[in-house]
Order: sequence, then C-alpha cells, then structure tokens
Amino acid sequence: MYRWVDKDGNVSYSDQVPPDQSRLERNVLNDSGRVIDTVSAAKTQEQIDLEKRLAILRTEQEKIIAKQNLNDKVLLSTFRNVDDLRLTLNSKLLAVDAQKRVYDKTQENLREDLAQARKRAAQAERSGHKVSQAILNEIAQIEKSIDVTDQEISKVIVKRQEIEKKFDKEIERFLFLTKTNKDNSKNVINEIAELKDADDLGLFSCEDANSCQLAWEEAKQFVVLNSTTGINYFTETLIMGNDPVKETDISLSVSKLMRKNNNDSIFLDIRCHNSSRGTELCLSKQVDLIRRSFGPYIQSAVKK
Repeated sequence: MYRWVDKDGNVSYSDQVPPDQSRLERNVLNDSGRVIDTVSAAKTQEQIDLEKRLAILRTEQEKIIAKQNLNDKVLLSTFRNVDDLRLTLNSKLLAVDAQKRVYDKTQENLREDLAQARKRAAQAERSGHKVSQAILNEIAQIEKSIDVTDQEISKVIVKRQEIEKKFDKEIERFLFLTKTNKDNSKNVINEIAELKDADDLGLFSCEDANSCQLAWEEAKQFVVLNSTTGINYFTETLIMGNDPVKETDISLSVSKLMRKNNNDSIFLDIRCHNSSRGTELCLSKQVDLIRRSFGPYIQSAVKK
C-alpha cells in the first residue's frame, strides 16, 4: 500500500500509484499501516542542475579540507610537543634577526658615507667651487642604496611578523589536534539537504578584497551561531565545524573559493549525522532556513 500527498495537500492511499502521481514522494506501508520505506519524489531539472553546481562547489571545498588534513599530518609528524614548535620558532626568529642586524649595520655605514659626501659638497660650496659631478653622483648612489636597504629592512620585519603569525596558528592547531586525539573524536559521513532554488546554494559572492575579509569574519560568526558542534578548522580559506556526533547535531562549514573573473566567493555547507534521523534533519525546514539566511546575513553585515 502506498500513501502520498499531492500538490494541493490531498492525502491518497492505494496499492497502485497513478501515472500522474508517480513523481510525488510516497510512503510504502505494510499490512499494519506502518511506514516501511519512502520513495523520494522525482527531481526536477532545476534540482538536478542545482545539485551539479553544488557538487562542483563541494569538490573545491574538499580540496581545501584535504590540504588542511595534509598540513595537520605534517604538523603532528614533525613536532612532538609545543616546546618543539617554540624552539623551531625561536630558531627562525634568530635567523631573521641576524639578517636584520646585517641590514641595520649596512644602513649605518651608508648614512656615515652620505654624511661625509655631503660634508665634502658643503666644503666645496663654501670655498666658492662648484660641487663636482662625481660627488653629486656619489650622494645620489648612496641615497639610492639607503632606500633599497630600507626596503629590505621592511621586508625582514614583515617576514618576522609572518613567521610569528604562522607559528601562533600552528601552535594553536597542534594543541587542538592533540586534545582532539585524546578525546577520540569520530569522523562521520556528510549529509546535505536537497536544494530548491539557487539561493539555497549558500554562496556569497564578494565584491572586493575588503568586503570579502569582512564577510569572512561574519561567516565565522554565522558558523558559531548556527552550528551545534563547535569549530574544528579556522584558516584563511576554511572555517569548519566538528563532525556531527549526535543525531540532532548540525555542523556548518564555510570555504573561500576562487570563482569566475578572479572574484572570491564564500560557500556554506551543512552536515548532519550519518543516520536516518540525521538525513531527515538535513532535509528539514530548519536546515533550509539556515542555508537561506546565510547570504542575507553576510550581505547585511557587509553593508553596515
């Protein structure tokens, strides 16, 4: 026996489904009237096209996740503890500081040479002589060298800041991974809601770099507010919630993807528990509302 609801909300029961109703979702009932199976409604061409688009987006996101997993593997295999990370950091910083001291000394010598060259030029002028072209060329060359050295010093300072920033993230990630390993977190297979229109893709297109950075910060807040599992990854291209461990869990992730015309987009994905109840949750209006609200939420924050 089959049970189905038509587009007008009418409920029908029959042991045969009429051809004009065969594309609707229907429940299969046993002799006691209990649901023993569900036949999903036939997908429209629009749904099929949207799923293809979603598959492309998720493939790109999986590449980011795979890269993060590889980085995690290298991190755990390279360092035994946080002290190892800090020793390596100090070693790199010492090398950069030594490089900066060389540039500082060079800069000091150049400024002394410049002072001497300018002194000779001033002496010539006080003597009523024209400053020679050789001295003028020397002054110009020294000033150029000072500018070049200033640029190199700036690069070294930026490099030092980048090293510190990178190791701060790696230390934070290492602590998280070692704690996660102790907690024996489980990996659960993703499930995703079927889509009904283009807005349900959860795809926000950035207008420029500044608005995209702001949107990325707001995307993190959206994940925190709507995910029940907490955050696992937080990088410049991926913010990912922990795997769902309960049937009621909703895990969100957002990834920054390079789209057409070199414009970045932020893609929202939603995962539920790998169970029938989890699948039902990911197909629910609750999850559909979360996906639909992502774009307006980010857009509203960016416009402020």
